[in-house]
Amino acid sequence: MKAKFFFASMLIACAALVANAQGYKDGIDFYKIGKLDDAQELLERNLNNAETNKAEAYYYLGQIALRKGDKATATSYFDKGIQANANYAFNYVGKGTVALENNALKDAENLFKQAEKCSKKNPKLAIAIANAYYTVDPNKYAKQIEKNSNNAFKWNPQDPDYYIFKGDDLGIKKEWGQAAGQYELAFGYEPTNIESRVKFANVDFFLNEERAVGALEELLTMVPNSALVQRELAEKYYSASNIKGNLPKAVEHYGAYYNNPNHFAKDEIRYAQLLWMSKDYDKAIDVCNTMIANAEAPAYKFLAYRLKFYSLCGKQDWENAVNTGNEFFALPEDETTPYTDTDFMRFANALRNADREAEAVSAFEKAIAQFPDNADFKAQLASIYNKNKDYVKAAELRQQIIDGGNYTASDLYQLCNAYCRVGENTEDDAIKQDAVTKARGAVNELLQKDPNELGYLNMAARVEVLAENNEYKGGALNAYNKLLAAVDSKKDDENANYYYQSIYRYLATYYKNMNQMDEAKNYYRKWLEKDPENENLRKFVEKF
Repeated sequence: MKAKFFFASMLIACAALVANAQGYKDGIDFYKIGKLDDAQELLERNLNNAETNKAEAYYYLGQIALRKGDKATATSYFDKGIQANANYAFNYVGKGTVALENNALKDAENLFKQAEKCSKKNPKLAIAIANAYYTVDPNKYAKQIEKNSNNAFKWNPQDPDYYIFKGDDLGIKKEWGQAAGQYELAFGYEPTNIESRVKFANVDFFLNEERAVGALEELLTMVPNSALVQRELAEKYYSASNIKGNLPKAVEHYGAYYNNPNHFAKDEIRYAQLLWMSKDYDKAIDVCNTMIANAEAPAYKFLAYRLKFYSLCGKQDWENAVNTGNEFFALPEDETTPYTDTDFMRFANALRNADREAEAVSAFEKAIAQFPDNADFKAQLASIYNKNKDYVKAAELRQQIIDGGNYTASDLYQLCNAYCRVGENTEDDAIKQDAVTKARGAVNELLQKDPNELGYLNMAARVEVLAENNEYKGGALNAYNKLLAAVDSKKDDENANYYYQSIYRYLATYYKNMNQMDEAKNYYRKWLEKDPENENLRKFVEKF
């Protein structure tokens, strides 16, 4: 009993495996919608499977070679198809197409007649012959095309291939609406017809995303194991801009396609990308790890490492992110998969978050060397230098951003702030004077853009305090008076209280230094009104 049960289980498992794949037929579907490389890969991948009709597979491999301009290889495939099954009519059509391309019309006609002997009054064969003439020269062979397409309609007016042929012709003429109508007629007569539904969705998607997706959703219920339908539906959801919840749907359908044995390695990257975009970082990492272990193409391994690194950053798993980032940056790059500025930015920030700041500095320096026009790198590195009190290097980087020409008011403000820090933290008079001059130039440019901006006016006053060596003897008096007038006119500004404190501090100290005690006392009191929690100031005012 156990042996029988085991044998039965194996049969069920094998049946399930076959049911979950369309084998070489997926390759035919990809060919019919014009994805030649994908079709070739699937046909070759499944060629030696027991369930593969080799005569049919060779025919489509020959058609692919022919469409790529390789007549010799095409002929070889058609001959192999005839050897596999001499009664399979379509390989004679393939050879006839080669003859037409070689201007051997009589030979082509004889081959088409041979095909018709194998399958009489077959509308699909008639459309294949019409397509052969159409492919070579639709004008020269217009009569033959019309004759064969009319025969197809006469023999079976509900055969979808006839309407698909008409739709393709209209599509070439860019008559998209009419083309979609023909494709719709095709799957109206044969609801499970994959080619017509996919072509309809591809045309209609730009007119009505929901209708196009709906056609594919309906088809998937009828052909649930079609790799093409799974992939096309996932791609449509991914590309949709007017469908709510499109991203989770794209992930769902790409997940089903990922588990189809006829999926492509290149689409594993898209699936991992969608998982990352959906913040399903653990599953994205699993997919990437599988690719890293199995991918033969260096480009796919490169992209898998990138998305694994990005996903670890998304998880804020900084140590593992740094380790994966090091592995990623150790990979060779080429023109098809170069490192990007985003890669460098994420890596440097991962190092910062992992408390490996020295390595982050090195990473930013390498990034700046590779992307000298990227202002973000310079700004981030300047922030690190500023944090580490290396104010000169911070100012140099801020200056490089301005010198690059493509800067904002915020960049100018940060430059001014950087030079102020240089001047405020040096005992060298020459360095201080240079910092004042450059800070003054930056803040003057800001004030030309917006002369009443409180932040700019406050920075201008700070520069003048620096210029007078913090002696509070009137060098910044004019700047603070301008700031006071501006704050008085903008008392509702969220930073007004802060600016008042800065103004009254300077004015009180200035008048005290000038020995004008009544004025000094007045401004100390105003300062305390704006800073009532300052106990040291309160005690000072009470004793003043």
